[in-house]
This record gives sequence, C-alpha cells and structure tokens, in this order.
Amino acid sequence: MRLNTLLLLSILLALYACAPLRPLGPDLPEETSIPTEPEKEKEREPEVPEKRQIINIGIAFEKESATIECPEKKWEFKAGANLGRTEIETKGRCTYAGKTYRGNWSVLSTDSGLVVINSLDIEDYLKGVVPYEIGRLNKQGFEALKAQAVAARTYAYRHLNSRRSQGFDMYADVRDQVYNGTGGEDSLVNEAISMTRDLVIKYNGNLIEAFYHSTCGGKTDGTEVWGQENRPYLLSVLDTANGKVYCESSRLFNWEEKFSRTELAILFQNNATNARADKVFPFSRVEQIFIIEKFPSGRVKRLVVITDKGSFEVFGDRTRWLFQRDGKILPNAAFSIAQDRNEITITGSGFGHGIGMCQVGAITRAREGQKFDEILKAYYTGVEIESF
Repeated sequence: MRLNTLLLLSILLALYACAPLRPLGPDLPEETSIPTEPEKEKEREPEVPEKRQIINIGIAFEKESATIECPEKKWEFKAGANLGRTEIETKGRCTYAGKTYRGNWSVLSTDSGLVVINSLDIEDYLKGVVPYEIGRLNKQGFEALKAQAVAARTYAYRHLNSRRSQGFDMYADVRDQVYNGTGGEDSLVNEAISMTRDLVIKYNGNLIEAFYHSTCGGKTDGTEVWGQENRPYLLSVLDTANGKVYCESSRLFNWEEKFSRTELAILFQNNATNARADKVFPFSRVEQIFIIEKFPSGRVKRLVVITDKGSFEVFGDRTRWLFQRDGKILPNAAFSIAQDRNEITITGSGFGHGIGMCQVGAITRAREGQKFDEILKAYYTGVEIESF
C-alpha cells in the first residue's frame, strides 16, 4: 500500500471513531429467486388501520393500454382517454397480463398512464401472497405456513391506506408483498390461511410492522440497520438451539462473491447514489475497502472505500447496493472482505435485510414441532397473537 493511502486511512479511522451513523432510508426491492420481503419506503408510516376487509392492490402501471378479460366482458383501456376511475364489478375471475385473479377491478386513468387495481377480500388476497413469500410446503411445514399467513395478514392490515395517494393500498410486488393472483394457490396454504383467519400480531394492543425475510444467518436484526430507531418488538434475536442455526439449510446461508478491482471501480461509481454514499465523485481505481464498524448481529454498519481520488462511506444495509451487478445486490449485509492486488472477495451469510421473521428458520422450527404462535413469538419480541 502506498504511503499516502496509509496516511489517509489513519486520518479516516480517527474521524470515524467519533462520527455518528448517518440516517438512511429503508429497504428496497430484492431479487425474487427465493422468498422475498416487502420493501419499506423512506419514513413511511401508515395511518391507524381501519377495520376493512377489502384491500386494493396496485397490479400494474401502464403507459399506453390495459386489457382485463372477465367472464362476461373484455375491458380495454387506452391511456389519456376517459380520465378518472372506472370500476369493474364481475361475477367471476378475471385475467390480466396472463394471470388470473379473484375479486373486482378498477382502472385509474391519469395524465401519466393507467393504474390497474385489483380489489378483493384480505383473506383471498393472502391466498395469492403466502405461496409466493414462503413457498409451497408439505404438511411438516404447515405451522410455518400459518406463521407466514399471520405475518402477511398483519402487514396487510397495518398498511391499508398506505398508498392512498396513488389510488390503492399496496403494491403487488416486493415494495410491499408479492401477490400473483390464483396461479400459485395451494390447498395446504389455503388451509393455513383459513385456520388462522383474522389473527394478527400485536404489541401493546397495536398492529406491528411484521417485516420478514428469507434467511437470517443465525441472528436477526433491528431496524437500526436502516438507520432507524429500533422498535421494541423488532429486536436482534439469536435463531439457534443446541448449537444449530435454524436457517442453516438455506442455500444462501453461506455465500461468496468475487470482484476484480477494475469491475468494482465501475460498479461503485454506478451504484454510489443508490447505496446512499456520503460522497459521489469520479475515480479510476479502488485502492482499499474497510469495514469500520459492525452491528452486534455481525451485519456491516459502516464501510469505507478508498480510491485514487479520495474516499467515501456507505452505511448499514445500503452497503449491499454498492456491490450491485446484473441487477443483484449482495444477499445480506453480514459479510467480510478479503482483498489482494487484483481481486476482492466478499464472504457472507444470509439472504435479505434480517429484520423480523426468518422464513427458512420458521420452516425448520415447524418441522421440529413448534406451533405457529411459538414461531412468531421467537422472532417478534413481546407480542401477542390476537383477532383483529
């Protein structure tokens, strides 16, 4: 390492030792190759939820046209025509973009395009959510399906009206919860939803933010990884028993990514804004990458990149976006870095932000005989399971 780089690093370490963690926004969409978690918008707090059984889901956002095929009629819409909202009531299931859905429909036409909205009973909505969030399981995983149903229901009720300014309640993708209509419905999933009907997770009598993710890697985290104040029911908890990690069966329990320094120079400049780096500037080479601080869970809290033109810092869960390539961010922020002259290796554990219920851990717990309420209380601290 050159002398000026060493000098710069020593100055940085002295400054960062007393620097506070800069607040950062919450999570953004994940890849969907294995169960995903909902996105949390920056500083978005839903209103006090109403007791409403019908939920409105934003299915699609079209620039030019939209076609909804119902048993009694085929509806066609053109952008820019008939501005306002058109309601479609149907006696059967309709198809949009090759997918079939329960419930009724509306299309909101604005100057910027069309918003396609599916309105249905929350319990029916869950039938199109649970199998896409945790997968189709056999009877050994039935209690995990029930736990996922309760978590997804809690999230849905808490977020009624959270997208009201856009004309609906929630997105149909990882910005909230993945919802794909009837195509993935499963009889065991539907039974789990039915057996937990109306059950939600509460803390001190209020609905919680029921965040969840795929694989915690042995320890969950609190919302401090997003630069937010921790919530009393979303604390870091160990996901182990008798020396075994509940989610160790996940294919992304351990993972490794390799990057050349040339590649990283390009990626870091492309990704710095999305990673919310404290500074964005042009450079030619990545000299060194240092993890300055970690959260107690082992996830990266502060990461410093030293380049040939200066240094910048990235915080918390956003470090994953810094390494994004081919549309994929790092699986988890629990990682370490090994670097040589030409190559940098990232070794990590887990998939997702690590907050709330660990889905693979929940599946293992179910297979070992734990009931759904026991599973939920293992991941959400001090909560009760009640009817809403």
